[in-house]
Amino acid sequence: YNLEDKIVYFYGGNMGHAQDMMNIIRLAKKMQEFPEAHFLFVGAGDEVELMKVAVQKDKIKNITILPSVNQEKFVEILSQIDIGLFTLNYNHKTHNFPGKLLGYMCENKPILGSINPQNDLKEVIENAQAGFVTINGEDELFFNNAKKLLDKDLRNRMGKNSNLLLKNKFSVESAANNILKIFDN
Repeated sequence: YNLEDKIVYFYGGNMGHAQDMMNIIRLAKKMQEFPEAHFLFVGAGDEVELMKVAVQKDKIKNITILPSVNQEKFVEILSQIDIGLFTLNYNHKTHNFPGKLLGYMCENKPILGSINPQNDLKEVIENAQAGFVTINGEDELFFNNAKKLLDKDLRNRMGKNSNLLLKNKFSVESAANNILKIFDN
């Protein structure tokens, strides 16, 4: 896809109303001032056509939208991207933990996300220094966080931290240890 010299911001999975994909489209549009930044979307959903129309209408050149791929290809793509993206619709009323975050963490990728208010993902990710999370609609802050991740050293450090977060909080071993602590009391 001619992305070898690009810093790839990747979103994979469902691209629908629950995610509010236009949130990332707005970000990609603003990031056009950085020619090294490119946004890769892989998946399907009810907002794909809306995304394609916006890309064409606004002549956004730093976006590639691809259909869903099998799990083997998905993991291969994850190993080659630079930043894992996620977005949640502002109107969600509950906590939501997108499964794609585990894939990003497994591959040592820093996380850039946007969430609904009162979602605890911001604290989880930022306290671990594994990435940056904003409230959906805080477009300028989302943009500033995306710009920060253009720095390779920061991406590498946060990517390592995201993998540590996976091991420390979301691994089977971590869950087992937490359960065993209950019985020690």
